[in-house]
Amino acid sequence: MTQIEVRVTGGADSEEELRSLLRWLKADDDIGRGVHGVLASSEPARPDHLGVLLDLISLSVSGGLSAAQLSLAIDQWRAGRRGARRVTLRRGGWEIEVDGADARTVREIAELLRETADEEQGDDGGPA
Repeated sequence: MTQIEVRVTGGADSEEELRSLLRWLKADDDIGRGVHGVLASSEPARPDHLGVLLDLISLSVSGGLSAAQLSLAIDQWRAGRRGARRVTLRRGGWEIEVDGADARTVREIAELLRETADEEQGDDGGPA
């Protein structure tokens, strides 16, 4: 499973935007089986605040999910929202902003997902 951080910016309530995107991905027939996501915080709770700020989705993506499917689902969600939403996917040193389901974005997401598939195989190309 690949772990990806997903952030949404550009809306009035970023936590609600994250919840909306997560519901959208889980409801998609092609995507829903290949992802598991939970709302998370990028920082630990501060003692002077009640609760934590939920500012990202921690998304676990299975190897069977294609970059094109994920890119298209995120782009469709963005298109259905009022105003410009910026969706950023991050895994390790990789960071991709999804601003459409164009060929470049699909290639970048494929590379993001491929990195994990390579890690799950041993040096000889077989399972680790």
